[in-house]
Amino acid sequence: MQLTRAFAYAVSEYFCVIMILLLLHSSLQIKCHKRQNRIVLGLPIAISIFDLVCALFAPNLIFSANDINAFTPFFSILFLLLPIGYSTFVFGVTAYNALINRKNGLGHYYLVLSFYPVLMTVFGFIEVMLSTALPLYSYAVTFYFTFNFLYQLNSSIKEATIDSLTGLRNRENLKEYIDDIWKEGVSDQYYLFMIDMNGLKSVNDVYGHVEGDNAIRAIGQALDDVLQTGNDGIVCRYGGDEFLAVITVTDDKQADKLVQLTRERIGHYSRIDHLQSAPQVATGYIHLPKEKIPMADLLKQADSKMYAEKQAMKTGDRAANFFTDEITGLPNANYFHNFAGNFLKKMAMNNQHPLVILFNISGMHSYNDRFGYQGGDDLLRTISRVLRDFFNQEDDVLVRYTEDNFVLLTCIPLSEAKQKIKAISEKVAALDSIGIKAGIYQTKDGKEDVIATVDMARRAMRLIGSDRQRVYCVYGPEVQDFYDRRDFVLINFKQALADGDIKPFFQPVIRSLTGQIRSFEALARWNDPKRGAIPPDQFIGILEEARLIHLLDLEIFRQVCHLQQSCQRMGLPIPVISVNISPVDFNSCDIVAEIEKIRTQYQIPSKYLKIEVLESVIVSAPDQLKEIIAQLHDLGYEIWMDDFGSGYSSMNNLKDFDFDLLKIDMGFLENFTENSQSKIIISEIVDMSKRLGIETLCEGIENRSQSDFLKEIGCQYQQGYLFAASMQPDELRQFLGKAGDQLEDISLSDYYSQIDRVNVLSNPTHSQAEQNSSLGENIDVPMAIVEKDGDNINYFYFNHALKRVLEATGRNHRSLAEKIAQTPAVDKFLLEQMDRCQGKDRAISASYEAGGLEFKIRMRWLASQEKSSFVYIVTSEHYQE
Repeated sequence: MQLTRAFAYAVSEYFCVIMILLLLHSSLQIKCHKRQNRIVLGLPIAISIFDLVCALFAPNLIFSANDINAFTPFFSILFLLLPIGYSTFVFGVTAYNALINRKNGLGHYYLVLSFYPVLMTVFGFIEVMLSTALPLYSYAVTFYFTFNFLYQLNSSIKEATIDSLTGLRNRENLKEYIDDIWKEGVSDQYYLFMIDMNGLKSVNDVYGHVEGDNAIRAIGQALDDVLQTGNDGIVCRYGGDEFLAVITVTDDKQADKLVQLTRERIGHYSRIDHLQSAPQVATGYIHLPKEKIPMADLLKQADSKMYAEKQAMKTGDRAANFFTDEITGLPNANYFHNFAGNFLKKMAMNNQHPLVILFNISGMHSYNDRFGYQGGDDLLRTISRVLRDFFNQEDDVLVRYTEDNFVLLTCIPLSEAKQKIKAISEKVAALDSIGIKAGIYQTKDGKEDVIATVDMARRAMRLIGSDRQRVYCVYGPEVQDFYDRRDFVLINFKQALADGDIKPFFQPVIRSLTGQIRSFEALARWNDPKRGAIPPDQFIGILEEARLIHLLDLEIFRQVCHLQQSCQRMGLPIPVISVNISPVDFNSCDIVAEIEKIRTQYQIPSKYLKIEVLESVIVSAPDQLKEIIAQLHDLGYEIWMDDFGSGYSSMNNLKDFDFDLLKIDMGFLENFTENSQSKIIISEIVDMSKRLGIETLCEGIENRSQSDFLKEIGCQYQQGYLFAASMQPDELRQFLGKAGDQLEDISLSDYYSQIDRVNVLSNPTHSQAEQNSSLGENIDVPMAIVEKDGDNINYFYFNHALKRVLEATGRNHRSLAEKIAQTPAVDKFLLEQMDRCQGKDRAISASYEAGGLEFKIRMRWLASQEKSSFVYIVTSEHYQE
């Protein structure tokens, strides 16, 4: 019995170890030195043979003679010492191999393998302690290596979809991804980018294939940084020197920006990897359609966008064109990168500090769309001739750097360069819808990296932005400070959110009718512990460009809801607050779902929250905006258009979008005077909005004359420093505790809104439908909006025309109320007319005689809630318009 059990035990262990060795050697392919390999493979064989010999010839060495289920002390010690020693060695070998192979993608195989000796020792110890005849550790380790084999197989399949050179996905992943977004019906949110390296064969011929591989790797790293990171989509190496990407992009403007950032990032990695020549890429992109079309058609459309670069690559031997731009005949970027460094050193030896000027053609893409790529080529040739005509000194070096950029090295004085750039801009402006702008960098010595000098010029040029009044910008402290601030924002933003350095400040919104605070706007404010207050214009735009703005918007929304909840718990009035969201949020997350998730968490009714969106979103994402407005309205939110009139305004847009309120841009109030044209524009906006049933709010109110004018024309709400500065959360809570009548009761909001619908720029006694149909009437009639409170009359509104009527009676009292109520008979007459038209849809008319003059009054009921409001107009034969 003892011999039989020992023999069965040894044989089962022997076959388990053989399976381990087969998996270890054939599947995992451990690459050790020969000596290490012999030890790794030899030790388990030796252990198994020893077990087998003992089982056949000396079973009493394994099992106790007294207890057939117990091991002998000798075998227990040997059984543990040999696996422990073997396990220690194997663990060291696998850990060492994991370390030395950490960069080639094999390190994780060895790390997984290193658990083998640990398992073997642990289960061996359990086996001895339990004195069981089953080879537990062999079974456990066999199971482990079976799992390891499957793990390696799965990893190999997964890594087969990864390009080994760049680490990007391959074309099969791209096809699957495009099929998925078509199935989900969201393809129209994506753009397809095609990126092709220009002159890979020439790079291989001139510098060797290692340089070519490094160039491909640099492009892959740049695409991963710019397109893959932070964007929803996929980037792949399609084959050879060609890359494809499918990512979410809001519009062509953002796509252009991503292309530019990619080129900058390629230059960055070229410097890090010390490439002999920075790789240049041709790019094309298309907006994916909603309906599925063949992949070949998509690629054909994207390829057509790279027409100019493709033509240069197809013409003749690439090596012959390596330093020459085929379209303009100028030297190209390869020439610049290879020889500009020597030029700078030569000039430095002569104590000269050349200017590096980067020219950018504004509107190139739209020009290509209008006139075709052949027309675009002709334009490039024309501009290259213009530049050569102005910069034709012996030492001037002009190159076509990228598709719509030229780079110039010149030793002329900076003042002369500025004059020439202005002249070039005027000449180019004569062309059809084309402009030019330039960034200038003054070199310091011959040791500067040439690519870095172009980057400095580009930074200066980008600071111009959309300012059409500036055609050049010189790199200096202003530019450096801007990018220092930009880097600070990007590096510290998330930590500032976590530390609570970014908070909402609250600015009151005043109802013109009553002078009470109707709501507050939440304004993001960043107070850094070291730098102090950082103005919003120094971080909002940067966060939008980096696609991080949704993190800020959602955090401000969360803090707003938290404040409202705290007010409710403290027994304070819950303030109505409007919160801004950026158009970029639409593609960064499901903004509606995120907003609703936060509101639900804090249990704040949606009537206390208003959502503000910038007017520019109408241009950038009209379809998404319509859908989001509809979703938010269904959830009970009001939607306000922010900065109406800031540059994208189209009255036609308002009929397509269901906005509840327009915030009139404060730019209309600049240089506000009694006879300014701003008054006409604002009046027309208010009149139009009233007819469309949209409320209006004018921001930036700084003085009483502006406020009086806005109330006069019927603008419902006002906001600005005239009324109050923005408040911190604690200050707002303190204010709410003692606000009293300063704060509008939310239960009266609908009542006041009904009154505010009166269009005082037309005949207010007409019904709303009649006012909407009387386009252009805008009559100047004496009118007032009054409220009946029992037997008392309160005046909400009166215009200048009514003042003139009263002056005709000789009444020159300080307030309108005193003038109207000079005699009890007037109040009695008005109260009688109010009773007559109370609750009626139509206006009523009556005559009144005072001071020998007869006045005709026409009155219409507006609304009732405990009190009742009316509007009336006054006419008299003595009144002259």
